[in-house]
Amino acid sequence: MPQRKTLVLLFAILFIGFGIMTHSAYLAFQTKYPPISSTTFKLKDLYHFDLSILGKPMATKQQCLNYLLSKNPLPQLVISPQELVNIFYEEGFREGIRPDIALAQSLHETGFFHYGGDVIAIQNNYAGLGTTGKGIKGAQFSQPRLGIRAQIQHLKGYTTSIAPTMNIVDPRYALLRKTPSYGKIKTWQGLNGKWAVPGITYGQTILAIHQEILKMPK
Repeated sequence: MPQRKTLVLLFAILFIGFGIMTHSAYLAFQTKYPPISSTTFKLKDLYHFDLSILGKPMATKQQCLNYLLSKNPLPQLVISPQELVNIFYEEGFREGIRPDIALAQSLHETGFFHYGGDVIAIQNNYAGLGTTGKGIKGAQFSQPRLGIRAQIQHLKGYTTSIAPTMNIVDPRYALLRKTPSYGKIKTWQGLNGKWAVPGITYGQTILAIHQEILKMPK
C-alpha cells in the first residue's frame, strides 16, 4: 500500500509539472508570435461571442443610448437618440433581428452619426443602403422609422427567406432575393464582403462595437 501511494504521488507531481511546462511554453509562444492586430481579437469574452443575426438583444436600450451618447453627445439625427433606439428595438423585435447589434451596425456605417461620407443625416439611411462610393448618395427615407425598417428587412433577407412582416421598404430587397446570399447568411461575420465590399472585417467591427455597448451601465 505505501508503494502504491508513492506511485500516485509521483504521477501527480509529473502531471502538475507537465501542466506548468505546457503553460510556460504557451506564454513563450505568445511572446514570440503575438496575435495579429485586428478587431477579431477584441472578442475574447465567450458570453459576448454571439454571432447570430436572428435573435433577442443582449444589451438594454439604456446601454445602447449610453454608448451612443458617449461617442457622440450631439448625433446628427432628425429625432432624439432615445427615439432612435426605441425604434431599433421595435423594428428588430418585429422581424426577429437583434436590435442592439443592428444599432451597432448603424453606428459603424454612420461614423457614430457624425456622417462625413456619401450619406447625409436627412436621408435617414443608417446602413448605407444603395451607396456604392464615388458620391453616390444611396437610398433616402422620409422617416427615420422607414430607414431603420429597411435596414432590418435587408438583414432579414440575408439570414432567412421568410418575408418581412411589414410592407417591404428596403429598396435593395428584390435585388438581394436574386443573389446566392438570400436567406443563407446566419452570422454578422457572414456579411463580410457582402454588405460592404471588400468588408474583410465588417462583421467583426460591428461585433466589437456591440461588445463596447455591453460594457455600459444598464
